[in-house]
Amino acid sequence: MPRTVSHLPLLLLLLVAHARASNAPPPDMVQRDWWLRESLTAISDWEDILARLPEGDVPILPVPTNGEAVEWPNPIPLMLLPDDDAKARVSVRFAEGKMQVERVAPDGRIERQAVKPGELVVGYKHPGGGGKSHWYHSYVRRFDRLTTFRPKPAPFALQLNAPLDLRRGKNEVVVALCNVTDNPLELKLSLQSRVRDGQPNPPPSQGGGRGRVEPQGDPHPALPLKGRGVKAEARLPAELSVEGGGLLLLTVAAGTESFWLPLLTYVEPNGLEKAGAQRDERLLREVAFDSLLFVKRKPYTSEQPFMDAHHCHNPPGGGIYRLSPVRPDGKVTPVVDSLGDGIYRDLCLHWNAKKLLFAFGNGIERAHAPVVPGQSYHIYEVNVDGTGLRQVTFGPKNDCEPFYLPDGRIGFTSDRSEHYVMCGSNIHAPNLFAVNPDGSGLRQLSHNVFNDFNPSILPDGRIIYDRWEYNERSVTSLHNPFTMRPDGSMVAPYYGNATIRPNVIMFPRAVPGSTKVMALFTGHHGQTHGPIGLIDVRKGADGDAPITILTPGVPVIGEKIQDSRRGWFSDPWPLSEHLFLCSYTPTVQPWLERSWALYVGDRYGNLALIYRDPAISCAEPVPLVPRPRPHLLPPIEAEGADASLVLMDVYEGLAGVPRGEAKFLRIIEDVPRKGVHEGGVICTSGTPIYTVKRIFGTVPIEPDGSAHFAVPADRNVYFEVLDAKHREIQRMRSVVCLKPGERRTCIGCHEPRTAAPPNRLASAASREPSRPTPPPFLGGASLPRDGSPWSIPVLSFLRDVQPLLNAKCVQCHTHDRAASAVILTDDLTDQLTIGYQELLPYLSVANAMRWDHPDDVYPRPPYTYGSKVSRLTQILEAGHHDVKLSDDDWQRLFVWIDANAVYYDRYETPHWPNRSIFGGAQRKALDEVHGRRCAPCHSTVGGASAPRDTWWLSLNRRDPKLSRALMAPLARTAGGWARCGEAVFANADDPDYKAMLAALTSLRAALAERPREDILSIQGTEAERQQVVLPAPPPPGPKKPPAPPEGEGVYLSDIPWEKASAGWTANKDGVPRRDKDVEDKPLRLGGSRAYRKGIGTHAPSEIVYRLDAKYARFLADVGAAEDGGTVIFRVYADDKLLFDSGVLHGLREVKALDLPVAGVRLLRLVVTDAGDGIIADMANWAGAQVLRAAPR
Repeated sequence: MPRTVSHLPLLLLLLVAHARASNAPPPDMVQRDWWLRESLTAISDWEDILARLPEGDVPILPVPTNGEAVEWPNPIPLMLLPDDDAKARVSVRFAEGKMQVERVAPDGRIERQAVKPGELVVGYKHPGGGGKSHWYHSYVRRFDRLTTFRPKPAPFALQLNAPLDLRRGKNEVVVALCNVTDNPLELKLSLQSRVRDGQPNPPPSQGGGRGRVEPQGDPHPALPLKGRGVKAEARLPAELSVEGGGLLLLTVAAGTESFWLPLLTYVEPNGLEKAGAQRDERLLREVAFDSLLFVKRKPYTSEQPFMDAHHCHNPPGGGIYRLSPVRPDGKVTPVVDSLGDGIYRDLCLHWNAKKLLFAFGNGIERAHAPVVPGQSYHIYEVNVDGTGLRQVTFGPKNDCEPFYLPDGRIGFTSDRSEHYVMCGSNIHAPNLFAVNPDGSGLRQLSHNVFNDFNPSILPDGRIIYDRWEYNERSVTSLHNPFTMRPDGSMVAPYYGNATIRPNVIMFPRAVPGSTKVMALFTGHHGQTHGPIGLIDVRKGADGDAPITILTPGVPVIGEKIQDSRRGWFSDPWPLSEHLFLCSYTPTVQPWLERSWALYVGDRYGNLALIYRDPAISCAEPVPLVPRPRPHLLPPIEAEGADASLVLMDVYEGLAGVPRGEAKFLRIIEDVPRKGVHEGGVICTSGTPIYTVKRIFGTVPIEPDGSAHFAVPADRNVYFEVLDAKHREIQRMRSVVCLKPGERRTCIGCHEPRTAAPPNRLASAASREPSRPTPPPFLGGASLPRDGSPWSIPVLSFLRDVQPLLNAKCVQCHTHDRAASAVILTDDLTDQLTIGYQELLPYLSVANAMRWDHPDDVYPRPPYTYGSKVSRLTQILEAGHHDVKLSDDDWQRLFVWIDANAVYYDRYETPHWPNRSIFGGAQRKALDEVHGRRCAPCHSTVGGASAPRDTWWLSLNRRDPKLSRALMAPLARTAGGWARCGEAVFANADDPDYKAMLAALTSLRAALAERPREDILSIQGTEAERQQVVLPAPPPPGPKKPPAPPEGEGVYLSDIPWEKASAGWTANKDGVPRRDKDVEDKPLRLGGSRAYRKGIGTHAPSEIVYRLDAKYARFLADVGAAEDGGTVIFRVYADDKLLFDSGVLHGLREVKALDLPVAGVRLLRLVVTDAGDGIIADMANWAGAQVLRAAPR
């Protein structure tokens, strides 16, 4: 096997000249930087040109068959190569049937590799090329394939002294050739040109053989090489006149063999260097200070901005330095660079410009390299001349992002709050803290359960910082600036709390002499890079109007990181509304260790280099000048556990809700995730949310719409508006956290933040604040309390709602889904219970797990979510088989639904990974029996079963013998339910019955020893003691009629359609599938039944068949075929609607169709997305067939 090279020394990143002993840059650093940035223009043009050429074409390098080594010609123009990269060499020789590749690095190191002839070889990787991060961001550059090649044996040797330095005007490409065989050769050469704006000639073709290129244009006269050793030289004219990037294609044909090599070109704008010098001088003159501080460090490598902003492990190295004067030839002196192996970061200069704060250390989470044991970040302070270094914070916590507060204290972000990111397992969520200058008097300022980062101070004394939240809203879209006072009070959104793009707004800083803020805009799953812009909240609190982009051409990104052909920015420091300092990389890959440098830029896209270190990236430029101390805001002097809120008028912002409809506010807490530092996303619910919920209770709304009420301090609470029956009208999908003694006033519910308050007194403000009244079922003495003044149990479905189902529902909803639609028993499924899972399709709930979905970011109108609009409520309120519910029963249902149907009451999961109980030996035994006895009728995917198949994969926790997987297939004569038509298990002596019973009994024993967390929630409560007696099973239902006799019916999957479309398919062809679903897996419906014939599709879908009046009936079973989806099936006969299914939920209801189609010419089968988007909307026309009329 050929040895593969694990890394290429030629992947030399930008300007890799060795650091010189002097502090001054190399004399040509500025000019080289100009050309480096010009490479962006060249690459953009090359990409446009290559977009018109075949994707798969790779250069073919001729390698002489006599064993002579030839150099591979690097196609990148010399002027656009980093200095040392131009010295690297790659040579290839053919020996012993292999291509022997030798790479010589600029420092003389040699690496060798043997490959097969025609195998792909990487010749060079330009730093402006594409790449992939360790997360999932992949940047593609087409020109990267031109710096690869396939070596093939050739009867001649070729020498081309590349890289070439072709310039504007007339050039010659000199090619030296030599015959290495005893036979005469005639070589035909051609040099074709491609430019960005011209029409391309026919591209190179590989028809007739790998690497064959047909010469185009005016070929060079044929070169006869009559025998071994005969040489010739071809001088091919190349005139370059069009500014920008271009491509020359050199082809060499020897008989039927053809080879081709690319030469990339770039024609610079006239006067580039003169114009660049003038531009730089103008920008540098606007820098009105003599010195700045900055950091040398490698780019952060974590996958989310908040991790970059805080405590995750990153590559160590660097220090804090001072540059004076602020020019590329300024003197660089170290301030601090001797603390050891770690990262220097988060500079904050004091108002008097005599001292600064910074963080040093390295994170101990999500490391991509070995981590020093016990290493963490701490806050330090030092004088700007490097004297007086002292450590401010200590301990095994990560303290980052320090900043001076106007009262003299030091603020910072820290993981001392000891809670974790809901969607990211072992990543701490930072909050804001403050200490006295000596490190004493620690106080937590923010208590956000998600995280807070990037703080700075506004001139009015408020802290502006980034806050991430996803309380029943998109997990990716909302990392936006908030403000608070320095005591942690008056937390309020600043901009973007209902804006999708940008996902993340980082490094918000006040612009001197302006009311605007400058910031960096980036994406959720990306590093700290993007465009720089201004935010002017006088133009609004959301949307595009308040944002002005200062870096033209760099995209404002959302969740999916977009490509940038103009490089990336970071670390903005505003000098004015039109001028800023920044770090910048002229590459698409933002993680290159030496590519970032310091610049001054303006709003027109001009940049001037300030400083570049050829050995390491530079970041965080901070002007070394005094600044005015911000305004000092007095703190709230209060203790205790309470705060209070006054709501002026709840109807402000509740469009369409008549006055008098709103009667109560419900107060709910998003409980922080503490103590669970591993395990990924923890299942808290079958609905797409991340948190568990504490229901503090309700407070009254006065007739004028006002309310005045107490809330717990330092808790993340949100509110729901309720009607007289305690059903939700509207919910707040954000959280608010008040400090002890804080009193806040809000105008209404979802009204614009810029709206003026109503010009009237709020009646509730004249009385004492109401204290919430807890729901009756959460006030029981037997429920767990933590002893605090706001001690209310966290909501648990198994404890608080399932007892209602056991008492009122399971007498009918136990055995037969076909008869009763849902099964509502408390049997344990893999993560939840059967009853819980089967109610979910009947609820209207919010979604936090979709990425950048508008419904999960923008405000939604009243009656979008919750109990009042859920089908479950409507079914029960309409009268459901005389079921009578008490007020307490209704409260249980409404509270649970309005809490987004949360299931668990805790995050801890010490024994069962992500709550999953069906695994290991028990699952293996169950699957083996399923495969033998159940799969013929209940196949899911390839004969296996899905984790959420409630029809069988469940456990009766009281008696395993009563589990569905055992009772449903067991004959009645043996005490079973016989729900499978013919008995699968004739008696309890069946070996497979015994195997399943043994597995379920073993699982129950394991749960008794290590209870899952839902079982822990009921220990010692009435729910644990509740006796549940299952009813006797109903008689077996009628058997499905047999399939029509052969010859009478035709399956639609066996005849051609007129046209067909599917909204999504696995291979993106948009074509429905015959006898499979759109994932090319077996057709199934209802979570259990598999079908041999049918059509699989995905909403939106339309399938048309021409029947031409040949058939009498259309038969099919239809249903949504993916968990969580909602679809509507419609059947049209000659454009007349024959059938409308209504909304069908994924893997639930199945509807059997038997429709008359006599005389019908066109049958049209339609599936829509039910109006809620196409996510998870697979849909199957199972067993779809047409029957001919019976013979008379």
